[in-house]
Amino acid sequence: MDRDAFDTIYKSYWLPIYNSAFKRLFDPQKASEITQEAFFQLWLSKEQVNAEDVIIFLLKAVRNEVVMLMKKECIYIINPPRMLFEHLPLPGAN
Repeated sequence: MDRDAFDTIYKSYWLPIYNSAFKRLFDPQKASEITQEAFFQLWLSKEQVNAEDVIIFLLKAVRNEVVMLMKKECIYIINPPRMLFEHLPLPGAN
């Protein structure tokens, strides 16, 4: 895949890939970032991806990025940084 082919793919598939990310996240900023990351991954793998498999590659990249983001945010919620709670007294502390 050369630069012109990539530009054509980008223009053709950006909106459907963005929509795929947005329908999972409902956050335009994060959906845009994930879309950009999917196209970046495509560019890095341009020698290995067949023209017929581009949309599949991009959709899988979006899915993987969304899953990683959700895991990261879930871990943050379950184990928030200590500094958020340092001002609270520990249970049982006198």
